Amino acid sequence: MLTAQRQLDGGAGNTMAEMGSIRTLRRAQIIKAARRLVAEEGLPGLTIGALEKRLSFTRGVITHHFANKNEIVLAVLDSAISEIDSATMGAVESSQSFEEMLLVAVRSVVQGFLHHMEASRILICFWGQVKADSELGQLNAALYERYRRQVVQLVTAGQAAGEFNKEVNPQTMGIVLVGLILGVVTQTHFDPQIDVDAVVAEAGRTLLARLQ
Repeated sequence: MLTAQRQLDGGAGNTMAEMGSIRTLRRAQIIKAARRLVAEEGLPGLTIGALEKRLSFTRGVITHHFANKNEIVLAVLDSAISEIDSATMGAVESSQSFEEMLLVAVRSVVQGFLHHMEASRILICFWGQVKADSELGQLNAALYERYRRQVVQLVTAGQAAGEFNKEVNPQTMGIVLVGLILGVVTQTHFDPQIDVDAVVAEAGRTLLARLQ
């Protein structure tokens, strides 16, 4: 009897694990399809009906995992941000000096956006909607704030180590650097002929001239 109960308990555990795996899989499939829709057609193209046409399951399955379109929208934005972040952090953390870290940060974040074009298109689509949607606005503001905070930490540490000019305001430099990166990314999105490597190199020289 005890053995049978253990088997039942184990079976229940396996069933719960399988359900969790299916849930994770379905959510990932929905987000992937939603990302493609936004990248190809913009936010207006992201509808439950359009998703249903691209997926092998019904509207009911979609709404089981996401209560409404807005939940999908937020998941798509979060996915795009995470993809770009994961592509850049390793390069920055492996740098040997604060100067190198700054240059690598500029280059890797710009390239992170440009080498993940679907994610970049998604973010550009969202930037046009942030004023009309408070949740999107808050998520977007949090992204900018996180980037600025990382710059502030880098500049402050560089100043403490004697590598950066202590007269520079780290908060102001954070705003400048984030604006520079996003400006380069946005311009390149609309004009692919821009020499990104040359622009990034010039940006690095300009920043270091101020920080040294």
